Amino acid sequence: MTTASREQLAFERTRVLSGLPGDLLSGNRRIAIYGAGFLGTWAIDWLRQQSIEPVACFDSDKTRHESTILGVPILDPAAIVAQRIDLVFITARHAVGPVSRMMAASGVAFRSLDAFYAARHMQGFLDLHDTWLDDERSRETLRCVLMAMLTGEPHHCRSVLERDQYFCLPAFAGATKETYVDAGAYVGDSIERFIWANAGVFSQIRGFEPGARQFAALATRIERLAAEWALSPGQISIVQSALGDKKGLAAAQSASGQLQSLAISAAPPEHETGESISIVSLDEHLRGERITFLKADVEGMEMALLEGARETIVRHRPKLAICVYHYPCDILDIAGFIRSLVPDYRFAIRHHSPQLMETVLYCWTE
Repeated sequence: MTTASREQLAFERTRVLSGLPGDLLSGNRRIAIYGAGFLGTWAIDWLRQQSIEPVACFDSDKTRHESTILGVPILDPAAIVAQRIDLVFITARHAVGPVSRMMAASGVAFRSLDAFYAARHMQGFLDLHDTWLDDERSRETLRCVLMAMLTGEPHHCRSVLERDQYFCLPAFAGATKETYVDAGAYVGDSIERFIWANAGVFSQIRGFEPGARQFAALATRIERLAAEWALSPGQISIVQSALGDKKGLAAAQSASGQLQSLAISAAPPEHETGESISIVSLDEHLRGERITFLKADVEGMEMALLEGARETIVRHRPKLAICVYHYPCDILDIAGFIRSLVPDYRFAIRHHSPQLMETVLYCWTE
């Protein structure tokens, strides 16, 4: 399977940006989004930062019609033509192909939000590609992820898919005295893989998981692992909380009902439906205590988590395995923030899914 070249990236970037009105982001155009989910919420905030107020959000889920998302009305896709939309940004990431064909048939202009963001910020991605990444596999992986963003075709991700997420690099497995923090511990799957990757030899594990159902499953698994690996009491500790930039409360819910899709809202629970969860910063929780390895997959809260862990990162320089796929800006923003904290970090990128998800930024020092 062939991988992506810089020439292909340049071609796709031109294709994405061609034909768009020059005043697209001027605030004078009627802009809408398609997809009222996780990325749709981010897209509304992002457009507002560009001084654009989206006029509508279209979604195929009829149960959501006549409601709103961040104040934007959610409408039936059948109303797209009547709404006289200048451009629809597709935020239904895993349905870009079918939605694109629907838009083309209706005669309404459209672009994938991932594609538009990647095209507009291509120079930043290339700077990261050329100057920050540690190895050719990382550069190849970034090119393929960008091609998937630009084209909406997940087969580009499959060409660089790697197993053993979080522990695939030599620096991230086999150490004997790790203090491992698992942010977004879910049901304990990555904790168990950490134990196997280190042959059961480690100093301590701290797991953070805010969801009630997930936390119950996590506790059950931890009890089993402690018995199977003859671990000392307290060697694994778990906290039913999310990690963010400060202490507080939030609401969490899953649009699909699946355990792994628990999304956390920054709004206080009284303004949201769903499960009420607690948030704490890692710096506050650790109070200076040393850690050696931080893994984070926290459904889009990665930047807030890192903000709340800046003292720990600067002081102890732990290895970092941070998911960078939830939002189009994640790769650039998260890499830039980490580099601003510890300029000596080495960077690698690996991709661990056949879809446009599970991209991980690995950071470590010698």
